[in-house]
Amino acid sequence: MSFGNIVLKLALREVFPITMIWLPTAIGIATMCIYTFVIQGETFPAHLDLRTWGYLVAIGLGNFVVAPIGFTLALERLPVTTHNYLSNFVGFVTMALSVVILKETPTRFQLIGSAVALVGMRCYFSSVPPAYELAGFGLVAIGVLAIAWTNNMTRKLAIVTTWSVSNNVFSTIVLVIGGGVMVMIGLGLDWPPRVKSLQNWFYISFYGVVIIGVAFTVWNHSLRTLRSYEASILGASTIIWTALLAAAMLGDQLGIAQLIGIALMLLGVSLVQIRRFSFGRLRHEHEIETNDASGTIPGKF
Repeated sequence: MSFGNIVLKLALREVFPITMIWLPTAIGIATMCIYTFVIQGETFPAHLDLRTWGYLVAIGLGNFVVAPIGFTLALERLPVTTHNYLSNFVGFVTMALSVVILKETPTRFQLIGSAVALVGMRCYFSSVPPAYELAGFGLVAIGVLAIAWTNNMTRKLAIVTTWSVSNNVFSTIVLVIGGGVMVMIGLGLDWPPRVKSLQNWFYISFYGVVIIGVAFTVWNHSLRTLRSYEASILGASTIIWTALLAAAMLGDQLGIAQLIGIALMLLGVSLVQIRRFSFGRLRHEHEIETNDASGTIPGKF
């Protein structure tokens, strides 16, 4: 996923943003449909009611229409490491929205972690960015809100369906729904796609197969095995790999203030995952979730 950020930034030097949104999405749809329904031989669920389809449509549009448009347009205006840094605040926004959507009250550690992350943001941006980059901030905010909202919708969907939809089928359906809308928009505005070099076709194919198809599905699957704080910490660690790859491939450099900001953000992510200060409780939760992953709850996302 970190390399995907670099690939997207490289492609946007010569490829129009709309092309880098809809064309990889079309490739991702084809990849997931072949994998889920041909290679794995899974079947399309016939037992879903209207409310469940409403959740699937909302998740698909948020993940594959609103968020890609916001994130891709923002990457034109922001350094790739800054873009990734801001995107990693999706966990904090997800937690905030869960108070309204899922009626979940944040714990003391979650509030402390959020405060630490906000201090880290203040350190990262030691001065006010130029107006061109500030517009990118707004676009990232749109993408983060869309992902955070769909994260909560995904959890509500899991509760409604009692974990009866397999991970592969879930990922493929929401990709087909949301991605299909994005592909139709792209065909209407950007056909034929203006991609001239084989290198750019590689970028597009890589992003479609690996980032949109494989990574989205693998990430959903990992949430069945890892504890929530493990998944969030690993997800936030993309900022580290993105920074290293950006320095090597794009020449981006980070100052001391940015490094401190990243460290505080990672610390904040770690803190928000602590429900209670009890390692025994964490061990007990891990045993329960390991049993769930081994098949106690069939079909869990």
